[in-house]
Amino acid sequence: MVMSSTARRLEGYTLADWESLEPHEGRRIELVNGRFRVNAAPAVPHQRIADRLQTLLDDAVAPAGLEAYSAIGVRVGQSGYIPDLTICVPSEGTSTSSDDVEMVVEVLSPSTANSDRLEKPAAYAAAGIPVYWIVEAPKGGTPVVRCYVLSGDTYAEAGVASSGNPAELAVTRDISVKVDVDVLFARRGQPGTVRP
Repeated sequence: MVMSSTARRLEGYTLADWESLEPHEGRRIELVNGRFRVNAAPAVPHQRIADRLQTLLDDAVAPAGLEAYSAIGVRVGQSGYIPDLTICVPSEGTSTSSDDVEMVVEVLSPSTANSDRLEKPAAYAAAGIPVYWIVEAPKGGTPVVRCYVLSGDTYAEAGVASSGNPAELAVTRDISVKVDVDVLFARRGQPGTVRP
């Protein structure tokens, strides 16, 4: 069978190809099994959740010399993912190695929910990333934050913060933070909102 150069290129991408891509506003491009996967930019509610969590997490990890980054590339084996949030050592590169990552956060969207629940946790666990959070964001409801901690080669649920149930959740092996979703995700101007 003769395969055209176009067809070959659709399946044979490397981390070097991924890292050489120019950033594209409005979409996130990940590399999975040698193929590029293009995801739309997050919707406003999704990004609001990620932004509020980034502030909370960055404040928690700064004393340890770590940073919370939004939507940076993470090299995991031969794949390249773009988590919603990444806690890692400060980086100036195009992407960061999973070896330098302490935690990743994925805010579920309808288009990425299967990947965020199945594929990515398996890849992150295999790479040894210690903590993984999934944020479920029901339409019109208060988000739920689920914290998973690496146990052997898989993640085990270690805590859940939900409406009316704040929780102390692991951020790294040594750092945890209290997550009160009712305060953290309240719309500005609503009772319970913390104003900057």
